[in-house]
Amino acid sequence: MKRGVLAPLIRDFLAMRSNLGYRSKGPKYSLFAFDRFTMAKGLHDVTITQELATEWCNRRPNEAADTWSHRNCFLRQFAVYLSNLGYETYIPQAMKVPRQDTFIPYIFSDDEIKAIYIACDTLVLYDRHTRTSIMMLPALIRLLASTGIRIGEAVNLAINDVNLEQNYLTLRNTKNGTDRLVPISDSLAGVCKQYLRYRKLLPATSEYFFVKLNGLACPAKGIALWWAKILKTACIRRRGLTIGPRIHDLRHTFCVRSLAHSLSEGRDLYYILPILSTYMGHMSLASTDRYVRMTSEMYPELLGKTDSICSYIFSELNYR
Repeated sequence: MKRGVLAPLIRDFLAMRSNLGYRSKGPKYSLFAFDRFTMAKGLHDVTITQELATEWCNRRPNEAADTWSHRNCFLRQFAVYLSNLGYETYIPQAMKVPRQDTFIPYIFSDDEIKAIYIACDTLVLYDRHTRTSIMMLPALIRLLASTGIRIGEAVNLAINDVNLEQNYLTLRNTKNGTDRLVPISDSLAGVCKQYLRYRKLLPATSEYFFVKLNGLACPAKGIALWWAKILKTACIRRRGLTIGPRIHDLRHTFCVRSLAHSLSEGRDLYYILPILSTYMGHMSLASTDRYVRMTSEMYPELLGKTDSICSYIFSELNYR
């Protein structure tokens, strides 16, 4: 992939962060995206102009506040790094994220989830090559929808991380730097076993569970084009890359439906939220409580069961 003039310094910056113990991959994806952005704008010198920084830092349509602030923060850190090296560069000001966020995730209906499964099962490969990830998609999408784990956590699973005897996944080096166990249903385990029978016929070139036809691992960003095809086949209108429906919305859907199912069975919200928060790998309940009002809005019949606690604990919902 062609890189811009900032790419070598971005690599040095990321190496420095890694040596300091930072493990997040967010800066890598964001800064190399910024590098591609500067290439398209014709940047030839090692610098970050105010015009480039301002355009890059503008909030995008329906962009979550966290995503927006992280993108700005990464650029600011890199700009400070360049300045410390002696380069003349504009350093964006630290931004304050507004408390009220307008981002609204897409929640799939039961019929849409079924249509997505059917679309995965009927995908056709028109070009014969081994770099495709088409074979793993039916199992991968079902796993995401059924467990709510992140796409990055799913594609990073090793074969030994998928226990199909006791039905659980071991997620390692997750977004928040912790490992966790995720139970799976018998039906999902059956899907994984079926996939594994075909996966064993592929070249033994990788220990990852989900692989392309050449046996190599498939990065999360490699699923994007297939996801667009799946939505089109399932007749689900796509509103844009940042607006969705995104593959990450399968995770939001899982959270909302898990809460709705638990509340419909009369379980206490005080007990549900800490369990769901731990299961999802959230750092705190603040990352989970946003789903409470989403659940009560989508399922009015449950409103009475959630209002008593929502009214004074979760007074404002921030979709992030």
